[in-house]
Amino acid sequence: MSNETNAESAPSSRRRILAPGTQVGRFRVEALLGTGGMGEVYQAWDPTLERSVALKALRAGADREATAPERFRREALALAQLNHPNVCQVHDWMENPSGTYIAMELLEGRTLDQAAPDLTVREKLQVVSAVAHALEAAHAKGLIHRDLKPGNIMVAQTPGSRKLQVKVLDFGLARLVDPSGPGDTRVTPSGVPTLATLQALEKAGRAKAEDSAEEPSAPQAWERITQAGTFMGSPSYASPEQIQGQAAGSSSDVFSLGIVAWELLAGEHPFPGEGRARMLAIVQGSRRDLKVRGLPSGASELLLSMLEAHPFKRPTAAQVGRRLDHLLRPRSALRWAGASAMGALVLAVGANWFSSRGIIPDLTRERPARLAILPFTNATGDIHLEPLTQLVLPQMIEASLGGQAKLTPVDADSLARGRVALRLTPRGPIPPEDQARLIAALGAQLVLRGTLSRGGGDSVVLAYELRDASGKLRHSGETREASGRVAVSLPLARKVAANLIKAVDPLISQPKGMLPVAPEALEAYVHGADLMDRGDFKEAAPAFQAAALKAPDFAPAIIGYARCLSRLADMPPEPVFQWARWSARAQGDRVSEMKALHYLSVRQGDRGQWEASDRTGREALELAHLLGDASFEAGIHATLGVNFQRQHKPAEAEAEYQKALARYQRLGDKLNATRSFNNLAVIEKERGHLKEAEARYQSALQIVQAYGDRWGESFITNNLGDLALAQDGGLDRAESFFRQAMSLRETIGDANGLVYSLMGLASVAQARGELDRAEGLERQCLDQARKTQLRPMEATALYNLGEVNRDAGHYEAARMFYRQSLVLHQELGDTLMETHCLAAEAECMAREGRRGMARALLDRSRTLSTEETPYILRAQAWLARSEGRPDEAKALFGKSLDSARIQAPELIRELKEALR
Repeated sequence: MSNETNAESAPSSRRRILAPGTQVGRFRVEALLGTGGMGEVYQAWDPTLERSVALKALRAGADREATAPERFRREALALAQLNHPNVCQVHDWMENPSGTYIAMELLEGRTLDQAAPDLTVREKLQVVSAVAHALEAAHAKGLIHRDLKPGNIMVAQTPGSRKLQVKVLDFGLARLVDPSGPGDTRVTPSGVPTLATLQALEKAGRAKAEDSAEEPSAPQAWERITQAGTFMGSPSYASPEQIQGQAAGSSSDVFSLGIVAWELLAGEHPFPGEGRARMLAIVQGSRRDLKVRGLPSGASELLLSMLEAHPFKRPTAAQVGRRLDHLLRPRSALRWAGASAMGALVLAVGANWFSSRGIIPDLTRERPARLAILPFTNATGDIHLEPLTQLVLPQMIEASLGGQAKLTPVDADSLARGRVALRLTPRGPIPPEDQARLIAALGAQLVLRGTLSRGGGDSVVLAYELRDASGKLRHSGETREASGRVAVSLPLARKVAANLIKAVDPLISQPKGMLPVAPEALEAYVHGADLMDRGDFKEAAPAFQAAALKAPDFAPAIIGYARCLSRLADMPPEPVFQWARWSARAQGDRVSEMKALHYLSVRQGDRGQWEASDRTGREALELAHLLGDASFEAGIHATLGVNFQRQHKPAEAEAEYQKALARYQRLGDKLNATRSFNNLAVIEKERGHLKEAEARYQSALQIVQAYGDRWGESFITNNLGDLALAQDGGLDRAESFFRQAMSLRETIGDANGLVYSLMGLASVAQARGELDRAEGLERQCLDQARKTQLRPMEATALYNLGEVNRDAGHYEAARMFYRQSLVLHQELGDTLMETHCLAAEAECMAREGRRGMARALLDRSRTLSTEETPYILRAQAWLARSEGRPDEAKALFGKSLDSARIQAPELIRELKEALR
């Protein structure tokens, strides 16, 4: 009888917001319906449309939550986007000096918890199905409810029948699938998040910071926006990820609906206990046994799947609705459908038998066939269609084929690197005689190629053929579209993908194609893809931005924009990756979702957000495994290995690198395997196996130089500089390598990579005793690290500035830098570097004669780590010398020098001087 959650039947003792007869906009208040946590609900009259409405008024006063106005506005905007028979409709939203109001559909009936005792099992399942369809509509708009419970579901019977009317209420906690924390927003967008929204959020974060005593930087404001946020919702109906403070996605609503359904059918909560005990049971997955009589076959399995602990293992709301609709169909209809399905199956099996069970059964016995989609030939005579045929059309086909059981496309980046590696033309069609070499290098078993030409009138025709590694034709076809613009790329890609899938597996259902994209957005995307393919990230970024703004649910464009931002360091890319991730999820594009997660994990690792990076990477890894994409699994393992290595965990890093290498080698992907060789070489170097490390580096360098991967060449060249530093007489070679790497990075616009090259040059200068030059380079490195938001590198640059000043005898300045570095390393959770900072400050104290303070700092450092690194041994040696223990000091200096040859070659000069 009220639209308000847990509305009371009698008036509250609190002061009413509105009196009967009050005019709010065009609405006239008639009577109080009920009260709730955020305000009161009144029946009101709309004279314009001559109907009664429910008018929700936000409670005023000190007892109101600080975030309530924004949540209230969010509810109105969320509901306004949903035009669905199972969602309570919003008519208007008003804000004036007297308060904030939502005019909503006036509903008759009872909340689900009140109506449940009078419902049959079949009717209860009908209610659950209706709610699932309501959530399906919300999720399609990029909205999640976050507080689904029986009190937020209204049930009424149609007069004169048993037919139920079901409405989902109270979207007060609903948010767009962009994990922004509560209270941070000043703008609530419609649909999927857009860049304009993200910029508004950033501005709001800055304004909030300026009003307070602290003055965080813009990156910190963005950080607040991208965090998962605090828990909101009803704990008894919350998903495990909500309870743990993680971002709630559409699968969280499915989990909540699973609890509602279980409770509705079984009469008890699926998880035992109350309060904290129940929340713990939800997180641990400790369910009761389901005991319900009269459930149709398959309903129990559906309920259990909705309550899976991992979000990716749950069905979507659409799948729940469809499954329940099927279970609720009359038996006669089911028998007829079953007979029809059996007949169709017999026909399909017969067709499959006569077609030898698809066109590539010999290639798919053990794993999906790896497919290289080559750029198409542009025979239209229109040069403006070159980027479409070369880049976008193959990418769209790749996306359309993603997640198929028998075909795994080679990603476009690997294909581009492979072409240059084999000295093939970087663009244009590849002659048949060169195709065998290319697909062998990539580990592909099939190759798709074709030609785009003019058809009759203003149409284009795409003729294509699928060949195997031996050159044998496996399939060919032709499709056409009545347009000559780049917008034809999507429909052409859908048709080609559908034909290929049907040819490979005749029994499979048609794949879900990508949703339509505005032609203007596609044109901007094509332009951005062309520029990024040429390495021009600066010009590609605004093109991708334009595409994303015109089509905010087109994940490939959003990913392209975020990747450009990661290179340029003009603006934080994390919110844009999140935007891409949730846009892809809303569209059912799991491949783009996986890519966005992986790229986000890489970015988080670059910023030293180890736990976030590992969590995001594991999500991407599980999705890659679910999709059967071994190549992407390999790439994610490599990313996780890099993170472990940065945390000084070589054993864990090596394990991840070996997993990546094993997958690349099993796929026969020699080109991507070079990255794993490089990473394993870094570990060899850290273990002191310099010859083995250089052999791996040089082998990898020759490969990347052969196929023109300038980014890969830059980081391998930089690593050769680090290796040369550790070799006797290698300073000149080291400087040459670092300068080569820096030049490459400046050319390609790799702002992140410049940090590492500047730091390498500074180490060379310090090793030579050129301390003024070393300090200048370290300051450049620090500035670049801050500009690109690479927190681990910022912390290291501060430590290195302390080292240079300590080496120069400027102990007070050195201590200042060490303390700044210590704070950052504490935030990053890097205990070894915390130990180095404390030990280095202790050394400064000892050399100033403050031995008591020095010993206290060293004792404190030993509580963090007992590892004996060159930096820690050096500090212990100076303390021993200051305390009159020369023999002990000499032994410690010698021990430090021995380990510095590999771990800290920039210290060798000063350690030799100390031993004299």
